[in-house]
Amino acid sequence: MMDSTNSMGNAVELYFVRTLNGRADAGLRHPKGVAIASGEGSWAIAHEVFHDCGLEDIYIADGQGNPLLELVAEQSIPADWGGGYYNPWVLQHGLIKRLVMCSRLDLEEDAGIDLPSGDVRGWHHGAGGGGTSLILGPAKVGQSSIVKPPGSH
Repeated sequence: MMDSTNSMGNAVELYFVRTLNGRADAGLRHPKGVAIASGEGSWAIAHEVFHDCGLEDIYIADGQGNPLLELVAEQSIPADWGGGYYNPWVLQHGLIKRLVMCSRLDLEEDAGIDLPSGDVRGWHHGAGGGGTSLILGPAKVGQSSIVKPPGSH
C-alpha cells in the first residue's frame, strides 16, 4: 500500500487492490487505510471500516472447528433480546453468521449484514484482538462498542 495521501487524519482511506499479497482475506485494515481485494463487495468495506471503529471479529467455531451449538438465549445477545424475537430453533452459530463482524473462513459463504446493538456471545480474540487463541464470551461486535469514528489515525 503506497502512502500517497494528504488526509488530515480524519477520513476513511479505502484502497481497492487486485490482491492482498496472495492472502485469502477479503479486506485488511492498516494504519494508513483499508485495503479491499478485487471482487469483494460492500460486506468487506463495512467489516473493515467497523474494525477501524473499534469492533472485533467474531467466529462461529473455536480454533478446532467446533461450532457454537447452543440455542440463542438472552444471555447470548442481551442488548438485542426482544422477548423471543429469535425462533426457538436458532443456534448461536447461525445467529453469528448473520453479523457483519463474523469473520468468514470460507469466502464463498454468504456474508452477514446485521449490526447488533451490543455484545454477542461467541468465539473471539479478546482484548487487543491479537494472537491466535480464541476465547468464548461476549464479543464487541455491536453499536455500543464503537469507540471512535473511522479514519486514518
